[in-house]
Amino acid sequence: MTDVTGGIGTGIATRGMWEISRAALKRAASWRYKQVFGRDAAEGNLHLIYALLNPPKAVNASGAQVKHIFSKSGDESSRFSISEAVSVCEVRAVTYLAESVASNTGSWVALKSDKELGTKLDLSYISLGVLSNNKTIDLLHNDGNPFADFRDGRFVTKLTGRTIIAPSTDPKIDYGMILKIHPASAPERNWICCGGYDEWGTSGAARYLAHRWRDIRKKFGNRPFVIFVRVEPGRDESADDIISAATPEKLEKQARST
Repeated sequence: MTDVTGGIGTGIATRGMWEISRAALKRAASWRYKQVFGRDAAEGNLHLIYALLNPPKAVNASGAQVKHIFSKSGDESSRFSISEAVSVCEVRAVTYLAESVASNTGSWVALKSDKELGTKLDLSYISLGVLSNNKTIDLLHNDGNPFADFRDGRFVTKLTGRTIIAPSTDPKIDYGMILKIHPASAPERNWICCGGYDEWGTSGAARYLAHRWRDIRKKFGNRPFVIFVRVEPGRDESADDIISAATPEKLEKQARST
């Protein structure tokens, strides 16, 4: 009987040690994750922000406005009305990032539109898209961003306005940017944007951030940074780092002249 009791006790102790070790590993993983995304990511306070777009106005032959202008692929006979639209690339991006936060912190995210958040600045977020998203515009114009801007259809450096990487003329290539800053008005917060020249640049950048955050942490720790990725349209998983910097001076050296 003693042997049985002892065996049970040993099993319980082993199980307890295993649970303690697992909890310690989870805490360590969460700490590493927070270096990139900030502590709000582990507390359910990270916002994923998509851009709301207005559908185009359409009229019929009589000049009357047509509201049901959307159709399903393969079914042109059915028509639907949508007061505001969201890009499918941002739906992909939200999926990558929400799953990443959940699996690495056990927490959740707040999914909001740029319209809902309006002028709110005291929060941590990841915005999707460039000029289509008002919160990305807030990030680009913030004094805490010394890295990059988007002007005249190009990503340019903040220091001199030199083109960082021009839009590709090859339909098999798109480019996206991941930019992280601590906003001047709330330096304890983290603002990150994932945006591309075209839709695959946006979703490819988001997937890179979601899946390659460990590489990003090893390179930058908890510092602000900018990364430009090259993506093959239709293959978000192809996104790869081609330009990266933790200082505006280093980014400037990698930018091409206009």
